Amino acid sequence: MLSLQSVFILILSLLAVEVVLVVAILVNKVRLSKRAKTIQKAEGILINRYFKADPLPAGFPRHILASVYVHLAEQIQFTPAQKDLAFQDFTQLGIIPLYLKKINSAFILQRKTAIFYLSYFLNPETRAALVRRMRMEKVGHVRIFLVNALKNDMDQLTVQTMIESVVGSRRFYQSRVIEIIKSYLLSSHSFFPDIYNRPEVEIKEFFVDVAGSVFREDFRRPLYAELGVIERHLSGEINPVYAKMRPVRVARLYHHILSVLSDVYGLDLENEKYLQNPDPGVVEIAVKSMAKTKTFAQIHKILQSADGSGNDLYRVFAITRIIETNKIFYDQLIDLIGQNLPEAQLKIVVRTLITRVEYLILKVQQTNKKLFAQMIGLIIDSGSTADLIGFLNKNKDVQVQTDLLQAIKPHAQNNPAFLADLNDYLLPELFQKLGYIRQKKAPMERPKSKSEKSKTVWLIEIIVIAFAIFPLSYLLINLRMFGNATFLDVLKLYIVLMNEIFVVYYMTVNAVYLILAGFSWVGARRQSQLWAIKSNSMLFEKGMLSSISIIAPAYNEEMSIVESVESLLNLNYPDFEVVVVNDGSKDQTLAKMIEHFQLDRKNVAYEELLRTRPVKAIYKNKKYPNLTVVDKQNGGKADALNVGINVSKNDYICGIDADSILESESLLRLMSSMLDHDEITLALGGNIFPVNGCVVDHGQIESKGLPKQWLARLQSIEYLRAFSLGRIGWSVMNSLLIVSGAFGLFEKQILIECGGYLTQSTKDKDTVGEDMELVVRITRQAYDTHLKFRVDYIHNAVCYTEVPEETKSLLKQRNRWQRGLVDILSYHRKMIFNHRYKNAGLIGTPYFFLFEMVGPLLEMQGYLALFLGLVFNVLTLEIVLLLGVLTFLMGIIMSLLALLVTERDSVALNFKDTVILLLVAIIENFGWRQFIALYRVRGIFSSLRETNAWGTVKRVGFKK
Repeated sequence: MLSLQSVFILILSLLAVEVVLVVAILVNKVRLSKRAKTIQKAEGILINRYFKADPLPAGFPRHILASVYVHLAEQIQFTPAQKDLAFQDFTQLGIIPLYLKKINSAFILQRKTAIFYLSYFLNPETRAALVRRMRMEKVGHVRIFLVNALKNDMDQLTVQTMIESVVGSRRFYQSRVIEIIKSYLLSSHSFFPDIYNRPEVEIKEFFVDVAGSVFREDFRRPLYAELGVIERHLSGEINPVYAKMRPVRVARLYHHILSVLSDVYGLDLENEKYLQNPDPGVVEIAVKSMAKTKTFAQIHKILQSADGSGNDLYRVFAITRIIETNKIFYDQLIDLIGQNLPEAQLKIVVRTLITRVEYLILKVQQTNKKLFAQMIGLIIDSGSTADLIGFLNKNKDVQVQTDLLQAIKPHAQNNPAFLADLNDYLLPELFQKLGYIRQKKAPMERPKSKSEKSKTVWLIEIIVIAFAIFPLSYLLINLRMFGNATFLDVLKLYIVLMNEIFVVYYMTVNAVYLILAGFSWVGARRQSQLWAIKSNSMLFEKGMLSSISIIAPAYNEEMSIVESVESLLNLNYPDFEVVVVNDGSKDQTLAKMIEHFQLDRKNVAYEELLRTRPVKAIYKNKKYPNLTVVDKQNGGKADALNVGINVSKNDYICGIDADSILESESLLRLMSSMLDHDEITLALGGNIFPVNGCVVDHGQIESKGLPKQWLARLQSIEYLRAFSLGRIGWSVMNSLLIVSGAFGLFEKQILIECGGYLTQSTKDKDTVGEDMELVVRITRQAYDTHLKFRVDYIHNAVCYTEVPEETKSLLKQRNRWQRGLVDILSYHRKMIFNHRYKNAGLIGTPYFFLFEMVGPLLEMQGYLALFLGLVFNVLTLEIVLLLGVLTFLMGIIMSLLALLVTERDSVALNFKDTVILLLVAIIENFGWRQFIALYRVRGIFSSLRETNAWGTVKRVGFKK
């Protein structure tokens, strides 16, 4: 143990560090303010230079001039003369020579930065340097920057170099190169290298992609030749190239060749070989190809190929595409209903006609009553009654209403599912005309989680060991002395020992936090530098970033749901949709969305990839094409997310709380991180900050602010510490195991393969920590399948969420968090200290197990030992001071470091709020942090009761 003098020196040193950190935080705010003014001045200098021919002032920071010029070039179309002048200026300033040198740096960040700046100063010299680098570059994500830099100044040599670069690359890279080369090939006289017979699979895939994007007659013959080779291989005549490929990759290439030949080069797929193929993917392509011929005879052909399988859905899509070109076909299709079609064909006709049920009803109702009744019956039997009921609710024609009610009445009597649908969605007065009174149905009870005896036994063992290991060890080691000592003497010695152990424990914890802080500082700096070299013209290049489906589960969110959805719809991102899932809310959440966005209930076809609780209805509005609202039976947040996954259409899934608001560029910042490495990104998390105290207007953060309520302020510093110090550090160490459910993004394919979020429906188990559990399960599967992947956290992608302002709600939340952690570690305990899972098994899970789960049990004993030590006056001043240093001073330092990392490159709070937060960072260490740590012990014991209830949190809504 340290001497008293050493302890005093340590205290003074830490106090000095705290003062330095406070000064650094305040000085950094001043620095950022001055930098903003310098940038503004630089903009004026460059505009005057290139539009008024003013000279550049001497001594102005050249790197700021360069970054501002790039920013202006994104907004202003400079003339060739202005660009030439800029090239001369920045050559004289040494910027261009510097980056021509750094383009060959051994450091990836320096190479990417050089490529980024040189792309704005293209001439024969810089272009030649970029092409040379392309030939040498082995790192895929650096090559993406090179392709983007050269896209506006292509020649034959550049194209050839780009094509060679796809060998050994990921599909992610190939798709982006194709988009760039496609624009070059649109020139009719451009030459395309003869790569048809190259054996590399990446070249084959690349060629088919290009041929599908740009029609060239010289592509036809090699495409047909490759089709023959691959079909013979699939028939059993083994081809050495395809034999080396995974079957799924061969099938994907085969499907792609068929699609390209059919859509672009006229291959006829209307034969049994393709329409009756055992591969559903081939059938889908063949059926879709039939929609190219826009005749009613073609509709007959499609109907005749119906087989009653899931492939008939493709036939519905094909016929729909045909009849959209000629409304006469729609009338002719109606006439088919009364012609005794086979059941499979009749179902296709009905599913097609449902898309225009209003026209269908009005067309038939007056002309053929018998056909009208038959048609209504078929619609009801199909189960797609949303449009029918919606039309009946809106209809004002009394005769049409009478005929419709008469037609549906017998089906209501004999079809319980249809009757239930009418009960829920038909206007009460119309429902009464059918002879029924609307019944308020009790919600279906959610199945309870099964008791997990193995988890209970495991947890009891840990609790017993945590509380027994120190006293038992002490008794065994000091057994001899007990004969000559009183119980009080033994107890006092044990109290001293426990306090010494408590000191060691806190030293270890703080050492871990300091290591995380160091990694976080490096990681945050790198993320800011990488974001600075990504322009909008790059990020919004077609296909550069993957498409996203944002899923917002909503349960009793009437206070903030409209603002949250508006916020999501206004995000700055090239390709996204918003799916709001109302999880059986008991308030006006659904009603407010329907009213504000003028939603109508629709029949929306989707594949149930994950089992979930029943979906009641889906709502759409053509004015908001990228908004879908789903109403479902209550099943919990995880079940609602799984429903959203089923309904979603895009490549990545972004789960977000319905009471959260994203900054406009948050998705862009999050997804752009995929351009910073070659591993596949399976999960991404963003920064979370309390919205309490911010001013929100129509879903946008008008002004940022610190919460006025002290409980929310205490949580603000906790969030900063957890995200800015914790998750950045874990991400840098490839050990990140938690992505916040308030703002998390996942690759859809891995979600499906893993079985989605953990629920009773998917895995026969519920959890209240679905966000962390999913990341752990994804990580586990990725290691088990030897997948090269990343789970990342992006600190400058910010999401604002409402935090509890009542102690009762906050404690429920913390109890739930701890129960979730226990449940996850128990469910995935195979990973803990398991080298098979690399950093996740040797660093990530052991940390959560030792410090986040077992830690509170040890801290409880430590606080008790400290209290007893003070009561019995058996502690030395050194121990008491050390404990104070480690609990209070180090806690303050961690909070200050978190604030410094958060505001390193951008101002998050104004000066007044920063000062208040600095005070909060000090105050929270004197009682609040200790109370929360002890309260987590209750969550551990609550886990023994096998409860997976979330509990309710009182919402106050957004400040406007």
